[in-house]
Amino acid sequence: MNRKLKILIGIIVLVIALWLIVLIFDKCITGAISDTNETIKNENNEQKEYSFFGKVIETGTSYIIVEPNENEQIRKSADKIYIGLGEYNDALYEVGTNVKITYDGDIMETYPAQVKATKIEVKSAENFEILFKERSQIDSYSKVYAILDKTETDKYDYTIYAYDGSVNIKIDGEEYTLREALMENKITMEEIIEKASNDFPNAISYDDGGSMEYHYENYTIIKLHKLDGNRDVYIGSKDITINDLEI
Repeated sequence: MNRKLKILIGIIVLVIALWLIVLIFDKCITGAISDTNETIKNENNEQKEYSFFGKVIETGTSYIIVEPNENEQIRKSADKIYIGLGEYNDALYEVGTNVKITYDGDIMETYPAQVKATKIEVKSAENFEILFKERSQIDSYSKVYAILDKTETDKYDYTIYAYDGSVNIKIDGEEYTLREALMENKITMEEIIEKASNDFPNAISYDDGGSMEYHYENYTIIKLHKLDGNRDVYIGSKDITINDLEI
């Protein structure tokens, strides 16, 4: 084989090799772009959810009307939101109930305004934290005192006590006395007990009808459930037990 033929064959082989490299590279890039477009498409097709907290101010068999809390963005659009219950029509939402409404983002500019709820929860806040301050030696208040007596409100058929200290609560970054938060419907005692139950699925229980103790690092919640009908709640120092209560 002469020298010129060898060079020609070498050039042809090199061209074919370069063509194959370009072809493979093009497929990789095309595939990557396709995958990226599919990802963007999936992200765009996802239904973004919106939510707000508020209070039920009117209720019917197939709807509720909710007043959004003052700090909610939707409050700028309307102070009353009509919500058809749909699949939630077997639930009872009494006037005054705190709820979290999750919806698809569309707001019908009627009055009241309307949204399509994807979820309705009986819930007052996204985040809250009990703040217990132990009594100091110079404090003059009683070791046990009623934060909220059952005779002061029709919300609870039991009394909520502080034991050997004072009780505040932080709700979405804002601090209140527990009494203030309960009376102003910023939180409910049921939500506090439910959180404790979730935090301590193996909490101490008693064979007295079902009383429970929830021991946190800095405080304890005791929810009575006695056979005599006592359902009172005590929030106190971290070491107290049901045996310390004079009941």
